Amino acid sequence: MSATNLKNEFYRYACECSSFAIIGTDCQGIIISCNNAAETLFRKTSQKILGANFVQLLPKNRREALYHAIERAIEDNQPSEIEIVYNERAEIEKKGGQYLSLTLTPVVNDDKQILGLSIWVQDITSRKTLQDQLNQAEKMASLGTLASGVAHHFNNIIGGVATFADFALASDNPQSSRRALKMTAEASSRISQITSSLLTFAEKDMRKFDLSDLTEVVMTFGHLVEHTLNEKKIKLELHLQAVPVYEVPGTRVHQILGNLLSNAENAMPNGGQVTLGLRREGDSLVLTFSDNGMGISPAILPRVFEPFFTTRGVLAGGDQCCDGLGLSVVHGIVKELGGTIGVASKINEGTTFTIRLPWKTHEGTRVKSVVAP
Repeated sequence: MSATNLKNEFYRYACECSSFAIIGTDCQGIIISCNNAAETLFRKTSQKILGANFVQLLPKNRREALYHAIERAIEDNQPSEIEIVYNERAEIEKKGGQYLSLTLTPVVNDDKQILGLSIWVQDITSRKTLQDQLNQAEKMASLGTLASGVAHHFNNIIGGVATFADFALASDNPQSSRRALKMTAEASSRISQITSSLLTFAEKDMRKFDLSDLTEVVMTFGHLVEHTLNEKKIKLELHLQAVPVYEVPGTRVHQILGNLLSNAENAMPNGGQVTLGLRREGDSLVLTFSDNGMGISPAILPRVFEPFFTTRGVLAGGDQCCDGLGLSVVHGIVKELGGTIGVASKINEGTTFTIRLPWKTHEGTRVKSVVAP
């Protein structure tokens, strides 16, 4: 057997013996090959799979995402990945469904022409189940930390309120009583602020009537804070690329930017620069918030989103009134928007928060697909 035939024979057996379901399609999505694992996974014989459109094997309400994944793979000539929930009735139901991971790779000939796609499908149900269990365990641990922090803060504040009240009751001096009552009112206001932040942190309702375009929200925020920042010798720069309209709850996004700005101002007591950026990357809109302040120590960087974690509050040895909920609120809002937030920082160079929001097509519209529905 020649070296070429041996190579081809090896590739054929490698595909047939693979635990991954391997499916080959042309550029229109018509299946032209499949291995044994594909028959087992989709519970169909090769006779029923071959000649069918690949997207027809998947749940109807996940085909939209698959269209875009195929478009990316063919137009960019790069592998594209997607995860879905699948069962044999082609219904997307988490209970009893299988989690599938799909990797779509263009098949290119020597002349750089795309012949079709090689689609590798893996059942990742067990991995997802373990991940869900781990997330639940982490969630319970976080709730314990949160409850401990709430109890600690409230005990300190309420203890102060009791002291002020006792002093007012024992004093015959109207001015001293008035001062004690004023401090009691301030403590009560502090409790109200913490409670409000906790409600925001846990809130699920994004209030659809508050929807605004993200670009407009960022520009409006910049306009509102620019004068105040100038007084603090902080320069504001906006690097906003042209992106399609993306609706977000305006008040919540203003809250995100306000909390990030508060941290940036504290990191630049002598002035500096804040940069807001917005761009589109693939299926995400990326919002960045940077400052060139003192930065965050690598030792505490992983903890910045923890509720009640602070390096500025009195309980942390600082000299400011800070409850440590600002970045926790930011994290909670971003998560409810379906996005993710990350942070990078270098001491004496600055900090950058990167928020990625999933691109959502408007109902009833879709970019033209290279694959026929």
